[in-house]
Amino acid sequence: MRQPAMPIRSPFESSIAKPGQGNVVLSLLPPNNPTLTTLTYKYPLKLVPRASSFVPGSEDLDASETSSSRPVHLYLLTYGGGLLPGDHIEVSMQLEPRTRMVVTTPQGSTKIFKTEPNNANGIKLIKGHREQMPSNQHLADMSKQSLDVRIGRQAALCYLPDPSVPFKNSRYAQVQTFTVDASARGGERSSLCVLDWVTQGRTSRGENWDFRFWRGRNEVWACDKKTGRKRLLLRDSVILDDETDNDATSEESLTVEHGSTGLDSHSAPPVGIQPPPAEHTSLNVIKERTRPHGVVGTLIMAGPVFDSLGSFLMHQFNSQPRIGGQNWSSTAQSSEPDPSLSSKGEVTWTAARVRAGFVLVKFGAKDFETAKDWLGGLLRKEGSIVREFGEEALFCL
Repeated sequence: MRQPAMPIRSPFESSIAKPGQGNVVLSLLPPNNPTLTTLTYKYPLKLVPRASSFVPGSEDLDASETSSSRPVHLYLLTYGGGLLPGDHIEVSMQLEPRTRMVVTTPQGSTKIFKTEPNNANGIKLIKGHREQMPSNQHLADMSKQSLDVRIGRQAALCYLPDPSVPFKNSRYAQVQTFTVDASARGGERSSLCVLDWVTQGRTSRGENWDFRFWRGRNEVWACDKKTGRKRLLLRDSVILDDETDNDATSEESLTVEHGSTGLDSHSAPPVGIQPPPAEHTSLNVIKERTRPHGVVGTLIMAGPVFDSLGSFLMHQFNSQPRIGGQNWSSTAQSSEPDPSLSSKGEVTWTAARVRAGFVLVKFGAKDFETAKDWLGGLLRKEGSIVREFGEEALFCL
């Protein structure tokens, strides 16, 4: 029996990248030339590389196997400057040994547009996808972004983006995963500096933590290439939920078990249990928990490239005045720190060394400009990022 002929593939077939998906591979070609050997992306994501003329130092011009390369600048942006309901952004990056990359967002803050209700049929279509999405409004309308970065030996990533700005009634979740070489030791370790921060919204329109849901999770894993085993080094999560949207809860949480006092969204309250007053139902939970801050963020540092920066921030934090920390002896020298925004009470922050040599900084400020001036001032004062990656690395600060 004659077999049917194989169908001829269309020469006008779309690119290999899926909607909202991007893939980047940074390699080091002989003698010491960093090159993006892979760069793919598709709407609504856009990745724009820029070959910087900055050179870290004269010693790095040597083409030896131990020298580092000049950094490559990558702009991560989306069409329209933000994410619409249902947009899913997935970016995968690989930094091969001895490469360096700077990732910023040149179009300013990442806007998270408000969630729109599903259509009459209960089906939400994601922009760029032809498939029908689930009718669950929480799953269909939430904007999502994931970043997966693999950092090789002696490679370094400097990721200092603008903050995300969630609009009123928006939902957003992001997961950023960084994988380093577990077998590297000493100066051959992978290095990373990651900034993740979020603002209260559009203050010019009176928004003050009025979004429905914002979740950010940062994970750092160590992977042994020989055995393939992975080990979790750091996990940091921030969840801002107004706790008033029943659509944002899972179906299991809405199930009322026998004998419990839980209420179904369509059932009347039992006798003896009164509904909360109207003034309490409109309470902004996120605003109350973040008060008086208008922006909160996290800074993660690890590796030999950022060791000096981590030590500097730890010293600055330990130098801050504390209740009961004053040495009143007559022989003690004055160690009062220089005036700063943090000492004036406009920035609240903490720094700690955690496992595997990581330095974790948590901060909150009254507004974006205050946080930008404070953090940018500290990074420029220490100077290692400018020396290793150039002034462009602090473009967003």
